[in-house]
Amino acid sequence: MPSNNYHRFIRLIRLAVSTPIAAIFVLVIRIIRLVLLVRIGVMRSDRIGHFALETELWLLEQESGVAARPKRSIDVWYAPEPIANRVLYKMWKQVLNIWPNWLMVAVFRMNQLIPGTSVHEIKNATSSCLDVHNLLDIYPPRLKFSESQIEQGQAGLAKLGMKPTDRFVCFIVRDSAYTKKAFPEKDMSYHDFRNCDVDDYVGGAEALADRGLFVLRMGSVVSKPLVSNNPRVIDYANSEVRSEFMDIFLGAHCEFNVSDGLGFYAIPAMFRRPNAYVNYSPFFMFYSSRACDLGIAKTMIDKATGKRLNLTEMGERGVARYRASAEFVKAGVSVKSNSPSEIKDLMLEMLDRREGKWKTLPLDDELQNKFWKKYSEIIGPDREIFHGEIWSKYGAQFLRDNQDWIV
Repeated sequence: MPSNNYHRFIRLIRLAVSTPIAAIFVLVIRIIRLVLLVRIGVMRSDRIGHFALETELWLLEQESGVAARPKRSIDVWYAPEPIANRVLYKMWKQVLNIWPNWLMVAVFRMNQLIPGTSVHEIKNATSSCLDVHNLLDIYPPRLKFSESQIEQGQAGLAKLGMKPTDRFVCFIVRDSAYTKKAFPEKDMSYHDFRNCDVDDYVGGAEALADRGLFVLRMGSVVSKPLVSNNPRVIDYANSEVRSEFMDIFLGAHCEFNVSDGLGFYAIPAMFRRPNAYVNYSPFFMFYSSRACDLGIAKTMIDKATGKRLNLTEMGERGVARYRASAEFVKAGVSVKSNSPSEIKDLMLEMLDRREGKWKTLPLDDELQNKFWKKYSEIIGPDREIFHGEIWSKYGAQFLRDNQDWIV
């Protein structure tokens, strides 16, 4: 039997089995609602950022009382295919009541066919992966590694030439390779303006390595290899050690992670490791909720004049709130990546701050206040949607070097 016919046959069998069970289940939860409320939740399992941090934030919102769970209630979850990381899926099963897809897909659809649907559905976290209530710096992580998992992770470190006591930094660079493989049926070009070049990160990675740290380039599918002669700079993404487990373990134990906002940043965040952002985009969603985080965003160039837009101009032209490549094209604006020297400066600033070596200048607080005030102004209503209290810092060295941009 051809493979596609076989899988179609299996789906029909599962549907025939699950539908009557789902119908009975949905009927029962309607009947017992006054005594016990059963809610159904759909996890954002296809993208690692949502699967990790959105789930974490949902749990924190429950614990903090931001979105308290109703009394006398039970929550049942399922994680639709494709699942971005099955190790993380198993870890979530330790703290969440996750039921199998073959049943829950039918339950979810059946529930939507009967009046009173919303009462039995779990609402998403307030703002997806954005910590708008500043909970990550207040509450500890929900997930923990077992002793056997720690041993497994340390064995993976050894294969990379590292000891358990070695400090290391992760960094990840957005390109189109992953989304093309993971979602071949979708047009993901609307995010092309967020793509970056791994070559721009080599100088910063080597500078960290010269300070005694290992630096690991992360990723599961990448467009090109990382090229460096420094033995402490490791292209983990293209190594034999790379696995779904090691992705989680490394993100959870790094000194800090360097990211352009790509989904992997959620792993360090959910385990309370710092993130240093370079080439961040889209601009209006810049992660601002954690005091340990630091970053700089991509800038924008007027194609007609070739000049960089300052913050005021970004606000006046509306480009600070754009989120799709076509919007920038229509506006005659190109999105410019940070230079290799800017990336290097930000990485070293983060390390200096982590080691207590960063020297603050008298004008730094003034520049930070000026930037965040202008930032909040030019992103308009997105300020309330995507940000809580602003605890993060914008790259101090970048602000010092680009004071004319903050106007």
